[in-house]
Amino acid sequence: MAVCSPIGRYGGLRAFVAFSVVFFVIVGRSDAAVVSTTYGDVSGSEFLTSSVVENAVFDRVFTFKGIPYAAPPVGDLRWRPPQDPASWTGVRDVTEFGSRCIQDPAAMAPEPYPIFREFLARTNASSEDCLFLNVYTPEVSNTANLPVMVWVHGGGMVRGSADEYPAEIPTSLHNVVMVTTNFRLGNLGFLPTRDDDAPGNIGLLDLMKGLQWIQANIRNFGGDPDRVTIFGQSGGGWAVSLLVMSPMATGLFHRAISQSGVAGIAITQKGDLTQTETLARGLNCTTASYDDMMSCLRGKPSEAIAAGTTATALIGGRLLPESPWDLMYKNRINRVDYLLGTNNDEFAYVDDDGLTRPEFEMQLSYSLRRITSQYLGGMVNEILQPVIDQYVDPASGNDPIYLGEQFLKQGTDSAFAAPTVHMAQAAVYGNEQVYQYEFQRASSVFSYRPSYIKADHGDELFYTFGIPLLRDDTGASWKYNFTQEERDLSLDMMAYWVNFATNGDPNDSSGAASTRNLVAWPRYMTSSQSYLQLDVTPSTDDRLRDELMKFWNEEVPRLLGKDVRSGGDGGPSRSHVLLAFVLSVSYVFA
Repeated sequence: MAVCSPIGRYGGLRAFVAFSVVFFVIVGRSDAAVVSTTYGDVSGSEFLTSSVVENAVFDRVFTFKGIPYAAPPVGDLRWRPPQDPASWTGVRDVTEFGSRCIQDPAAMAPEPYPIFREFLARTNASSEDCLFLNVYTPEVSNTANLPVMVWVHGGGMVRGSADEYPAEIPTSLHNVVMVTTNFRLGNLGFLPTRDDDAPGNIGLLDLMKGLQWIQANIRNFGGDPDRVTIFGQSGGGWAVSLLVMSPMATGLFHRAISQSGVAGIAITQKGDLTQTETLARGLNCTTASYDDMMSCLRGKPSEAIAAGTTATALIGGRLLPESPWDLMYKNRINRVDYLLGTNNDEFAYVDDDGLTRPEFEMQLSYSLRRITSQYLGGMVNEILQPVIDQYVDPASGNDPIYLGEQFLKQGTDSAFAAPTVHMAQAAVYGNEQVYQYEFQRASSVFSYRPSYIKADHGDELFYTFGIPLLRDDTGASWKYNFTQEERDLSLDMMAYWVNFATNGDPNDSSGAASTRNLVAWPRYMTSSQSYLQLDVTPSTDDRLRDELMKFWNEEVPRLLGKDVRSGGDGGPSRSHVLLAFVLSVSYVFA
C-alpha cells in the first residue's frame, strides 16, 4: 500500500517609478532590450516563438532573468526582512536565471515522466543569494500599460523556484507582462524568531519586497503597476491567500488567483520558538540564550538549516494578526477581486488494491494532522471519528477499494476544496468580483494513471502555462499528444486568466490580443455560490459539495474550539460581517 502526497510534487507602496530609459542593443542576430530600473540598467534577451508555440500572437517575447529585487539574505541578514539590493553601474546582463533558494534535497525528487520536466528548474545552482525575479513581456515600452501577472511558485513553501515555469508561452499569446519570483523557503523562510521586525513569515516578506520592486519598475517593462494580479498554485496558492489576508500587503496588488491552495500551511503563535529551538538542538546550538542561539544558527551552513525543512505561518504579528481561518471567517482580508479553485482529484492516489481498514485509519490520522496544524492546539483525535462518520458508509466500511476512494475524497475536500470555498465566501462579502472553478479534465497524456482519477494535483498547470501548444524540435509536429480539445481548453484557460487580470472579469476580453468564444463564467455570489467546471466542454454548477464544505468549514472548526455562528448560507451572520469589517479597517490603518 502506498499513498502519494500532492504537496511533495510540486511595507509600503511604490517608492518611485524609475525614469524610463528603454533602448536596444544588437546581440548576435537579434535585438535585446535594455531597461532602466531603480538600481541600474538591465539587458535582457529574446524568446522567439515561431516554430515553438502554436498560435503565438507575438513572434518574440523579451525576457529579463535573474533581476535582484533584494540584497542577498546571508550572514546577519538570514531571517531578517529583505533589504534593498546594491545599485550597479553600466548595464547588467540578465539573460540567465538567478540561483534557486536553498531547499531540502529530499523534497526535490524528479518526476519519472518526460512531460513533467517542463516544470523543472532551468538552473542547477542553489544559494541563499536567491532573491531574484524574472520578467517576460511582449512589449518593452513605458506606455504599453499591460496588465501584470506575478506568479508565486508551488512546492508547499519548502521547495520550488521561479524558473520552473515557462512564462514565455502565455506571454507569447497575450497582452500581458508576466513576472516569476523566488522567495526564501522552509526553515530559511518561515522559522519563528523573537525579532520585532520579522518574527516569522520571512518568505512572505520577500514576496512583498518583490511586489514593491514591481510597483517601482514594471512600467518600464511594459506593465501597468495599477493592474497587478498575484497568482500561484499549491504552496504558491497558499502564499497568495496569505497576502490577501495580510494588512501589510494592502495596495501592492489588485487581484489574486489561487490554484489548488488556500491557507494550507501550519500555524505558530507569535512568541512560540518550539520549532526554532528544536532546529537549534539538532545543530548543537544552545537554547539557553536567545541571542546566542540565533547567532549560532546564523553561522550554520544553509544546507544544514534546510535539511528536514518545514514551513509555518506565524500569527499574531502585523503580517497575520490572526489565524487564516479566523481572518477568513471574520472577513478581515484585503478587498481585491479573486479567482480561485481546485482540481477534482487533488489528493493523488493509492495503490490499486486500495486501503485496508487499519491502513485507512492510519493514513487518515496522518492526513488530518495537516488540517489540525492550522488550528492552535488542534488534535487529530477530536475530529477523526466525525470524519470517518462523514465519509465512510458502515455497509461498505471494510471494502479496500471503497476506503481508498473515500480517503482520496476527504483529502481533496479537507485540504483543498473547503479552504477555497471558505476564502470565496470571505472575499465575496466585500462586493469584489469573485470567480470559483473546479478543474475536471482527465488529461489524455496521463494514461498511466488509474481510471478513477480525473484531474490530479497540479494537472491544471499544463493548461495554465500552455504546454499542450508546444511544438517539437522540428516545429512541424506537436511535442506532446494532447487532443485538439485539450489544446482548446488550454487556450480557454489562459484567456480566462488574462481576462481576469486585465479587467477583473474572466469573461471580459477587452484589451485582449486575440479573443475566444468562451463559456460564460458566472460570478460567485453568496446566494448562488456558482462555479465553472473546467473541462473540454466547460459547464456551470452551484454550491460545490455544499454539505461537505459546511462540515469542514463549520463543524470541524467547532470541534477544534472555534466559535462558529452560521448565517444560514455557510458564512458568518450579517452582524458578524459588519463587526469584522470595522475591525479589519482598524487593522489596516493601525
